[in-house]
Amino acid sequence: MSMKKLGSILLSTAMVMSLAACGSQNTSAPAATTDDSATKEEAAAPAESAVAADTDVSGSTLEVAVTYTGDQATTFQGLVDKFEEEYGVTVNIAEYGDDYENTLKTRMASNELPDVFQTHGWSLLRYKEYLMNLQDQPWVSDYDESALGVIQDDDGAIYVLMISELINGTLVNLDACDAAGVDPYAIHTWDDFTEACAKIKASGLTPLNVVSNPGLLANFAGTFVSYEGEMFEDSAAMLDGSFDWQDYKDSLVKYMANWIDSGYYYDDILTMADTDMTERFAAGKGAFSLGNDPSVMLTCLSLNPDARFAFMPSFASKEGGKEHVGIGEGDTFGIWKDTGNADAAKLFLEYMARPEVAQEMNAATGKISCLKSTMEIDDSYGLQVFQEMKEKCADCDIFYENLWDRQYMPSGMWSIFGNASDMLFDDDSEAGQDEVIEYLLENYQDLYDAAQEG
Repeated sequence: MSMKKLGSILLSTAMVMSLAACGSQNTSAPAATTDDSATKEEAAAPAESAVAADTDVSGSTLEVAVTYTGDQATTFQGLVDKFEEEYGVTVNIAEYGDDYENTLKTRMASNELPDVFQTHGWSLLRYKEYLMNLQDQPWVSDYDESALGVIQDDDGAIYVLMISELINGTLVNLDACDAAGVDPYAIHTWDDFTEACAKIKASGLTPLNVVSNPGLLANFAGTFVSYEGEMFEDSAAMLDGSFDWQDYKDSLVKYMANWIDSGYYYDDILTMADTDMTERFAAGKGAFSLGNDPSVMLTCLSLNPDARFAFMPSFASKEGGKEHVGIGEGDTFGIWKDTGNADAAKLFLEYMARPEVAQEMNAATGKISCLKSTMEIDDSYGLQVFQEMKEKCADCDIFYENLWDRQYMPSGMWSIFGNASDMLFDDDSEAGQDEVIEYLLENYQDLYDAAQEG
């Protein structure tokens, strides 16, 4: 059977609980970071408006396109009502629902975009040529260091206000680790992690509390084959279409095959549902969930309020490599570069950046605040475990960047990684690994070529 045919009949059996989505090519260099030396008082101090104080925007009309639905849309409407009352600006909210992306693509083609629109993860990779450069806006200095790795271009340009972010790394059940005598904060490389898994297994628990999904082959792949100081640094080859996947097999796939052979996954991983995973993680039956975000732990806490969890980076492939936290755009708002209502649009973004406004929206979406002034008043669980990671991993070399597949893979690869994961769990022999690599290579080349033609 050909690999293409095999790919067409393989199904990803698990719900995708991590947050990466495939992206188009991007050649931007790692972004600069903010200065962490500022005090909390300085971080929370309001910046002077970029719009002149005597500018009258009353009577203006803004079209704002958003992805919100349901209760989130209700919260946003309430915030917009207050903005309209304060500034005398009429805001027409465009809610496109499931058609959001296709509608914006159509409007991009005709160069008739909303005055303000959410970029839903693609401010640099898809929309930047249509967006106003906002790096001179007052809220830019308020960004947490983690945010700039995903929204700042290599020339310093920033095209969106991002009020929240998504974080991706390693979820840890501290109760399971304690039971096995494992200190998760002593884990810095994947070899350290493998040793910890052996101790977890010996204690009678399952080390890897995951279902088979695309994230197992995508979310932390960069810690083997992309980032500075790692086992392989093949990012350039990935972006120019010449990546042959052999280094990927010799690193991530080999490690996963070893974990499978060692019994570090659940025996029923290919038939598990997402509810099985959260129930077992909540009960402390499994220790680590790789390539995931804190929302999983929140679900677990609803099942077992006494459970103890931690969020950690994805580990380095060798000594001297960087530990990685994948960052995805949360709620972002950009201004169409050709808008006729630039002053009103900038004031709208300044309004959305106010700590009390951003916090109300973030509470509705459940996402993590990434503006320092908002983080000061955000008591969410996700931000709590993120800040704990920063404190307890202060001596680690942590690298914040866009999600690996979104940064380096052609659009469409996400589902391919899901199929490949199922293939590996079905047959992790040398021949099975070769089939996985052949399948990934063939689909990568097809999708890369299609992206160039498009």
